[in-house]
Amino acid sequence: SGWMLEKTTGSQRTKGRFFDDGEKRSIYLGSLSVNDDPAKPYGGGPQSDQVGYTFRNSANEWRIEFPAPYYESKLDILEFKR
Repeated sequence: SGWMLEKTTGSQRTKGRFFDDGEKRSIYLGSLSVNDDPAKPYGGGPQSDQVGYTFRNSANEWRIEFPAPYYESKLDILEFKR
């Protein structure tokens, strides 16, 4: 625990923190913001709160799965590759 994420580019951004959930995944608690709107703190409400499971696919790849996001879809996936 203690890792933070802040996505600062693109129209949809996120800012939050990771928490350990066993050896194979972490839980991400963050806040969604759009364009240049400032991110609210987590707990600001269902329109901005994000909860996701984080998995490490390999030494250079991570994935966050957001089940049942508030807007547009049933599952959002955010992938990071080095």
